Amino acid sequence: MTGPLAGVRVLDLTHFVAGPWCTMLLADLGAEVTKLEPPAGEIGRGMGSVYSADESAIFLGFNRGKRSISLDLKQPEGLAAALQLVEQSDVVVQNFRPGTAERLGLGAAELRARYPELIYCTVSAFGPDGPYATLPANDPVIQALSGSMASTGQLEGRPVRMGVSLPDVGAGVLAAVGILAALLRRAGSGTGSTIDLNLLDTQLYAQTDHVGNTGSTGVEPGSICGPYVCGDGLSLWLNADGESWIAAGLQSEGSSGFEMNRAQVAAILRTRPRAHWLELIGPGGTGIVPVLGLSDVLPGAPSRTLEVQHPTVGTLRQVRTPVMADPPWPLVDAPPPRLGEHTREVLHELGFPDVEIDRLVAQGIVREQGIPPTTSPKPPSTKEIHAKEQS
Repeated sequence: MTGPLAGVRVLDLTHFVAGPWCTMLLADLGAEVTKLEPPAGEIGRGMGSVYSADESAIFLGFNRGKRSISLDLKQPEGLAAALQLVEQSDVVVQNFRPGTAERLGLGAAELRARYPELIYCTVSAFGPDGPYATLPANDPVIQALSGSMASTGQLEGRPVRMGVSLPDVGAGVLAAVGILAALLRRAGSGTGSTIDLNLLDTQLYAQTDHVGNTGSTGVEPGSICGPYVCGDGLSLWLNADGESWIAAGLQSEGSSGFEMNRAQVAAILRTRPRAHWLELIGPGGTGIVPVLGLSDVLPGAPSRTLEVQHPTVGTLRQVRTPVMADPPWPLVDAPPPRLGEHTREVLHELGFPDVEIDRLVAQGIVREQGIPPTTSPKPPSTKEIHAKEQS
């Protein structure tokens, strides 16, 4: 059985997290995703934690199941090859800063006018207009500007950044949903779509339940609900429906639980190890639960993860897209591509003979895996990297 998106061709012009997350999800559903990168590689290849094989964990995490072709879009022949890829694609996804795609000749209006059946999706930080539209942004900036950072943490405490990049994953998933809806509509009408979404609106969308109470910090005044550190240094989360339990439990410790405030609860929970408190409600309760790390969670159900064989990293364990179906569709276990790994293969499919590809490689217009660019670019500084971040 093939994947539900078998036969759908996606041209991936994205970088960093949100855009690649969208296109990896499409690849997991069976789409053929071709990732077009500049000769130096997309920005995610040089950011975040790096494996011993010099592969970025950020790039490896969000590019499974794709092919990589490397073209210099600022060169006429590189752009011409990219336009040939557009012509063969059902979907184009990009997350350049506003105006960049248009300057390159790959903007939505121009491509949709040329190919009316094309589905063109843009994922940006702030959308096409507004005071921040032309500025770069990363996940912490979106969290800060969306109100979510202010509501994460304790009453009267400093704002706290979520450890998970929710704006990125939310935008990636919503982009994929929009693309799937556009494909379904095109199947009936024959007409493509232009899809536009941004990280700021995505993070606001994730706070729908807070909109009616904009003064809320996420913790009710007087509530003892929240995280606590126990006597052994391990943490637990006391849920709202656990307050009556903790009151009774603290009474068993010789304290009047119904009169406890957060500070008093914290002091008492510090007197015993976490296991002691968890045992008071027995297995299966949700009034009080341990705060776990990834190393505690991932040994669980094997369906949560998959292993791909990367040519330089070796066995790479990744989290599966958590969408199960019956009957199931095939598991996509192709590793994240090396830069330019499929350049020659893709150009062959476009009709380029080897002699022409060799010329383009020699001139630095295209790049193949393992062959450095004709002019080795200077590695970007940290300031330059943050200036380029879009999503």
